Amino acid sequence: MSLLLRRFAILACLVTASVVPLLSASSANATTIAVVPSILKSSDNYLGNIREFFLCGTAKCKKDRASILKAAEASMTSLLSQASRASHASLQKKYRSIIALFVADVRLLDASYKEYFITTSTVTLSGLTGNVFYLTSDVAADINVLRAREKATTVNFSLWVEGEAATLVAMQTDASALHSSTATGAIGSSANQLLEAGAHEMLAQATGPNAPFNTLLKEFAHNQLRISQSEVLFLQNKKAPMTETQVANLNVTVAAEFSKLIKDESALVKKK
Repeated sequence: MSLLLRRFAILACLVTASVVPLLSASSANATTIAVVPSILKSSDNYLGNIREFFLCGTAKCKKDRASILKAAEASMTSLLSQASRASHASLQKKYRSIIALFVADVRLLDASYKEYFITTSTVTLSGLTGNVFYLTSDVAADINVLRAREKATTVNFSLWVEGEAATLVAMQTDASALHSSTATGAIGSSANQLLEAGAHEMLAQATGPNAPFNTLLKEFAHNQLRISQSEVLFLQNKKAPMTETQVANLNVTVAAEFSKLIKDESALVKKK
């Protein structure tokens, strides 16, 4: 199964996890004591190690790349183990939805992480780096929400928005590659599939502390899905649900929605 098919399969599991109760209520307090503090204590460090390898740009980082890779490998293994334990745990109701999202995002991160080391396509490699970038941020945002629930405090928008902002940046990069004058059919197909995956992830994350922003986020993601799904079919010379004119018009709408998202996001972060 290809990376993109696996990615969408995992996203489908995320939808199921958000609807079906992940965990039973029996012995909830005892299991929560084991699972939640472990995630809150270690996961940020794991994410930092993974990011350091994938976002390595300094001379020192490049010199120490072998040891940094070992730390990233160990961290990804530990993060996946945490997610596995959490997926089988019994938790208090207040933790269940965010743990379900945490588990799904860690699995998506693991899929992109593993594919990065076996792909031979430079186009795919670039896309996977972008995936790791925004998925580590999504997991970090999940941890921020989990920490707020553990402390029984209101989720701060500036903490919640980390994952959404990173996903938006990755989608903007994919869109730029798509509209580049040097874009090939392969790049166009890959970019649109990456945009679809980003839109699905954005929909999964659209549960932030500001309802109007969540609504705009969903509208943007749904419209981007419609565009990308049609453009992939265009490239395959297949019939699409939208015409090229409709896609062009919807692209104008999406550009306006993107600008409003950035404007509203900036204002909400400053407001705190």
